Amino acid sequence: MSQLFDVEIICKTEKDTQNLAVDLAKLLPRNSSIALIGDLGMGKTTFVGGLAHGLGILDTVRSPSFNILNIYSSNVSLLHIDAFRLDGSEQATEALMLNDFLVPPYHLVVEWPERLYNFLETCTFKIIFSMNSDFSRTICIRRVRQPSRSTFPQEH
Repeated sequence: MSQLFDVEIICKTEKDTQNLAVDLAKLLPRNSSIALIGDLGMGKTTFVGGLAHGLGILDTVRSPSFNILNIYSSNVSLLHIDAFRLDGSEQATEALMLNDFLVPPYHLVVEWPERLYNFLETCTFKIIFSMNSDFSRTICIRRVRQPSRSTFPQEH
């Protein structure tokens, strides 16, 4: 099961990135939270599209840049957050009311995770995207903890 955890893989094309994500989707433990780390244009949303496909989701995955959160469903929910426009504060994260959407089974995937309060400290996986000199991407998949029900700040 761990053959895709704690590895670095070079993806030369978008299709390679999607295929890697399809393979990973089949191995993810339920209720995983995944931080996608990398600059603009690294293939993070393409990767989420591959995850969705691997989870049996037929919808086209689009970047949630403007609405911040997209939810896709099959036998598991895929919650896709683009936190770029958030400020990293507890209040901004609280306003998303994520606990209301994290109904098992799910996978929570966050682009720009450093802008979602406390997420990097609590996520299950960190996936780091970097560009190589030949324009391929190196994708590092790191398991950082066992999955558990994510909890985010509650309204007081």
